Amino acid sequence: MRKLVMYMQSTLNGYGADPGDEMFWAHISDQTWEFTNSLHETCDAIIMGRKMYQDFLGFWPEAAKDESDSHVARHARWQYDLTKLVVSTTLTEADPSWPNTQILGSLDDVKTLKEQPGKDILIAGGIGITKALAKAGLIDDYHIHLNPATIPDGTLLLDARLDLKLADVKQHDTGVVALHYKPA
Repeated sequence: MRKLVMYMQSTLNGYGADPGDEMFWAHISDQTWEFTNSLHETCDAIIMGRKMYQDFLGFWPEAAKDESDSHVARHARWQYDLTKLVVSTTLTEADPSWPNTQILGSLDDVKTLKEQPGKDILIAGGIGITKALAKAGLIDDYHIHLNPATIPDGTLLLDARLDLKLADVKQHDTGVVALHYKPA
């Protein structure tokens, strides 16, 4: 059975984005990218909501054309090649500029995919689909990079009751604490 893996950034006060859906407060470092790249080895699909998919279309397909060895370019090429799953009740077809994209109509489709053979599935965002997947009990691993920053308002990363157990913790040079939780 495949695992559904969440990896998100959070402020100290639990926000995953500010009111404008920005993440200016996130401390992205080489250690962040090392962790991200480690997920490339264990995941063969990413899952996201419609809004995130439409936002990503404006950046990642073009970034994948960059042949440099930069962190962003490598991540873009990885995303371009793998299966992209979009949970949406309104989209009917995928944009051809980002191949290997499949539209899922419901969370039941996610349950079915988890039962199929393959590597893990990484949640690429946004926060809305992440909350829905958490509330449905579908997430197997929670990787939260807790940033040394607070913001006065925004969108909470998670807002349902979850009973989790700590699996691992690491500190980055930037002060980010990388937390790994599993359902209790």
